[in-house]
Amino acid sequence: MTYRMRRPTVWLSVLIAAAAVAAPAASAAGKKHDRRGGKVTHAWPHRKGAKPPANPLAKWLASQVGPVRTRRAGKRHRLVATAAQSGTTGTTSVTFGSSFGSSLLLVRSFDIPKSDSDYDRLANLSWTYDNALAALGFMEYGQRTQAEQLLDQLQALQIADTGALGFAYDVATGATASQPRANAMAWVGIAAVAYRSKYGNSRYDKLISGVAKYLLALRRSDGLLLGGPDVQWVSTQHNILAAEFFRAAGIEFGTKKINNGEITGTTLTNQYDVTANAIVGKLLVQAGSQAYFVQGLNDARIPLDVQSLGSVFLSNRRDARATQVLSWLQSNLYMPPRVVGGVTWSGYKPFAGSTSPSLVWSEGTVQADWAFHRLNVSNPAADAAVLGILGTTNGGATGPAGADRAVSDRLWGEFPSWPTSAAGSWMLILGGGGDILFA
Repeated sequence: MTYRMRRPTVWLSVLIAAAAVAAPAASAAGKKHDRRGGKVTHAWPHRKGAKPPANPLAKWLASQVGPVRTRRAGKRHRLVATAAQSGTTGTTSVTFGSSFGSSLLLVRSFDIPKSDSDYDRLANLSWTYDNALAALGFMEYGQRTQAEQLLDQLQALQIADTGALGFAYDVATGATASQPRANAMAWVGIAAVAYRSKYGNSRYDKLISGVAKYLLALRRSDGLLLGGPDVQWVSTQHNILAAEFFRAAGIEFGTKKINNGEITGTTLTNQYDVTANAIVGKLLVQAGSQAYFVQGLNDARIPLDVQSLGSVFLSNRRDARATQVLSWLQSNLYMPPRVVGGVTWSGYKPFAGSTSPSLVWSEGTVQADWAFHRLNVSNPAADAAVLGILGTTNGGATGPAGADRAVSDRLWGEFPSWPTSAAGSWMLILGGGGDILFA
């Protein structure tokens, strides 16, 4: 899995070998790395007699779990990741090889029409980030068993000795990304800690311990984390998410050892302080009365999702610049109403700049509205944009359309217009109050 980053122009190439089980570096040294394994809870529709979620959107999201039949299962997948999946700017080519041997109860990232030419290629693709986000959305709406199904599967997939999880999976074949990324790891850790905090249950302490071990191994001397074990670039999104995992887990465990291991809650609290200070010192830019986060070290691009997550990150630190970031977001990323295909769209584009894609990104728009609500900043335009996107779900029968138009760009990433699980999960998080995340 190779990434070329740290420059404004970026090409990400991800090669996912199904025969590898997640930490190829050690594999090359002749050491075997095994998935943790374990029982995976089944929820509707995979559990006989179980009732579907009452909320239509939650029901749709639950129906996205598990594989669908395609004509060419297990063939080559190529996709250009959005900023939310990669935490970097650029494209991602995803290749799955032969089957790992079993299907997975993970959420399919896209709800692609069978008539679409990309159906066979991408219907069973599952970004790890999307599963953590779906688990958070289910918990926000009280769907504990649905969340457990996803977290159980992730814990079973985790590499026991390193704590690693793949960047993405093929739910039909069990194939996995050969290299993890810090942001996907952090999202899983955040979801597992949220489960522990909400339900007072240590069910995922092994998962949390593995995530902590993996992320701590990515530290640089300045407190920031690398994007992965095989790269030298530093992403702001990755670091904000890792910092939030450190903060939340530190609070949850206090002075206790995590899963009876060497890492304690205090260890993570101390690392949060170091990483958070480095983020503010190196990745936050003051622009007059406003402020914004850049994409990463030596990458001056300005992504939407990093502003949303970053504003809440700053708010948790009681940093007055939190609202300055939201002010910058509204001033520079808002797309006023326009009609596309007979539907009125408004919201936020994924990146700043005149050359960035001029589209309304559903996932990022709902996430931005979540940030405004978390900071108690009134924004009728953001609320109206979310209601418009909700209108693309046909009353919850489908997920929210991913964007007002599809864009696939080598430089900026891919933004499909199919219904996406991530946009649906953010809708559930926002609709449920939003306090399951960055609490």
